[in-house]
Amino acid sequence: QTLGDAALAWSRRAEKNAFGEWVSALRMETRAGAGHALWGALAAGSRVAAIAGAASLPYMAPVLAELAARRQPIVVHAAAQSLDAQANVQTDFSDVFAALQSRAVVLASASAQEAHDLAAVAHAVAQAAGVPVVHVTSGAEAVVSVQMLSHSQLAGFVGAAAADGDVQPAAALEQALSRFATTSGRTYCPLEYTGHADAETVFVALGQVASDALAALPAISEDSRAGVLNVRVLRPWDHAQLVASLPPTTKRLVVLSSARDADVACDALLADVSVSALIGSSTPLAVCGENVFGAGALGIANVMRTALDLEPLVEEETEEKTEEKTEEKVDEKSAAAAEPTAVFDSALE
Repeated sequence: QTLGDAALAWSRRAEKNAFGEWVSALRMETRAGAGHALWGALAAGSRVAAIAGAASLPYMAPVLAELAARRQPIVVHAAAQSLDAQANVQTDFSDVFAALQSRAVVLASASAQEAHDLAAVAHAVAQAAGVPVVHVTSGAEAVVSVQMLSHSQLAGFVGAAAADGDVQPAAALEQALSRFATTSGRTYCPLEYTGHADAETVFVALGQVASDALAALPAISEDSRAGVLNVRVLRPWDHAQLVASLPPTTKRLVVLSSARDADVACDALLADVSVSALIGSSTPLAVCGENVFGAGALGIANVMRTALDLEPLVEEETEEKTEEKTEEKVDEKSAAAAEPTAVFDSALE
């Protein structure tokens, strides 16, 4: 069941939300002008949130920009996904970049727990700053166990943010993250560094790509001084904060992005990181980008190892794969044995 299906089910069951309000959920089409329906709901005085695929963001961007100019709070939870050539679901940030020009706050979560937590933060920021907030997830995070806020905690957290009054988005975000740490005990930074204290190479990533990069880091750290910078806030972007988050020994930044369109891969994030390195660092920093669309966890690990001049990892052959290969060989032999018979039978006819 998708999050959208769950929301529709809540609406059919006439369940109330954390604020004791009835939840009304409507299914919408992804097309030009779809964002105006959200504007209409806001005009009626409702709390409005949209659950959408990232492909809808280019259609919503003009309306999000207008809502930002008019200081209207709305939250869009967008799953950054698309299909590759083999029809497999892959993390894809191509359409997410459209939201960066809308003046909306843009957050990115790298796990199921982060998706839950930053969703709450997104609503708090929207209420406090009176601006649209786009919360990007991969939409396919592995869910092991998620610690959820109770309705009373959620209502208190978002309600307190609304009571802060009219504040700027950056200040609202800082206050919301600080208050969330107090409420839940879980701390999040807009830009969080993990890795060697004296790293020379730092990989910059967001969302599921950051999660896979962090998983690959321990093995890499045994042979190289490297780290990962997990980007959770794409807008507002803080050039000084990016540089301050890096170890002082950093010499190179490798931006890992995932976009089906190679022409736009890494462009927005790479541009932000490049400008930050240029104007925010007192020492020269080399910046490059790598598109890891469809690479998977092993592929991302090997991209990182190649960048560090380390030997790539080889996928371990499981017992199931060995059996599959054996069956394929048997089928090939059967087909080869059957081909002459088929020709012979045809000749008799």
